[in-house]
Amino acid sequence: MTEEVIAPASACPFPFARDPHRPLDLPPEYGRLRADRPVQKVTTPAGDTAWLVARYADVRALLADTERFSAEVMNPGYPRYLFPVDPQPGAFVTVDPPDHTRYRRMIMSMFTKKKAEEVRPSAQKLVDERIDAILKLPQPVDLVTHFARPIPLTVVCELLGVPYKDRLAFGRWINTLVETTSSQAHRNAAAGALFGYLTKLVAQKEKEPTDDVLGRLVTNQMAAGELKREEAVVIGMMLLSAGYDTTASSIALSILTLLEHPEQLAKLRENPDLIVGAVEELLRHQNVMQCGVGRVAKVDLEIAGQQIRAGEGIIALLSSADRDESVYADADSLDITRKDSTPLAFGHGIHSCIAKFLSRVELQVALLTLITRIPTLALAKPADELRFRDGAIVYSLREIPVTW
Repeated sequence: MTEEVIAPASACPFPFARDPHRPLDLPPEYGRLRADRPVQKVTTPAGDTAWLVARYADVRALLADTERFSAEVMNPGYPRYLFPVDPQPGAFVTVDPPDHTRYRRMIMSMFTKKKAEEVRPSAQKLVDERIDAILKLPQPVDLVTHFARPIPLTVVCELLGVPYKDRLAFGRWINTLVETTSSQAHRNAAAGALFGYLTKLVAQKEKEPTDDVLGRLVTNQMAAGELKREEAVVIGMMLLSAGYDTTASSIALSILTLLEHPEQLAKLRENPDLIVGAVEELLRHQNVMQCGVGRVAKVDLEIAGQQIRAGEGIIALLSSADRDESVYADADSLDITRKDSTPLAFGHGIHSCIAKFLSRVELQVALLTLITRIPTLALAKPADELRFRDGAIVYSLREIPVTW
């Protein structure tokens, strides 16, 4: 038995603005949508018209349903605001099976839960080194520059096999790409430089094979004629997105959230065994994918009583879903002891983030080590005076100045 079909509504502008005085809160429209209109037509700055889906059950179901929903970015109905550039072959997050399956299988063995746990000792060493360096700096210290960004950057560089001497330039290009204050010309230049660098790196690994993600693609798939060099380069670019920016943003927002919830911070410091659940709760509470992910309806269908036609775009609003009161009691509150939390921070289904296990390990090590080694850590200015990456698809902080 289906729900009563909701009458069509006029489209409203998206994305919605956050309250600048409450930067860790979601836009108030999200709660109203979940309560009154869980599927709402919106228009984006790119001129897209799409259906915004706000409730947890609906979002999770559509992300798992590859029969009725497509992730193909080049589909005419796809909300291109979420992916404005035309994807190249190898961009596995932008295609459906069988292409998605073929590409993902090539690298999946490097991103299992077991492989992520194998990274934990080196991640611990890296985090300790970062904190050693921070403790020698004059206060206040910006934890975005000196902690949240360098950790995932180093991890992803090691995974891809980027030589140590090139990592400074590598990081500079990536940060230019993800920073919304960068001009389009600067972003284009950074993208070109990064693509050119990775192309040379792959070519080098063809001559001298290495045991890393790009090296294995060269040795296994490229050598067998299953993958072109350009595709390997694009896979590398996709992994940068999966392994760097979202993880750096999650580390930064998690630090700020803990500092803004001192009772939860104290509980975690006193009970370090809570770190696994604490990270899941922080990922739920501060889902960095504030503008969601795109899909296209393959067939005529209904979601929560709203009729959607084949070919129409859909935005699965992950951050709203993770604050759904019907799933999480007192959903707007942070509770690191919350049980059975299954956040959608990494998506869901076959397109869930390939680096999700690795990101969790990085978050667990980074956060627990930071609050343990610097127990008097404090913000150097109020949270509502910090600079945030408000207009970005991935929500983040531009700074976390701290003292101790």
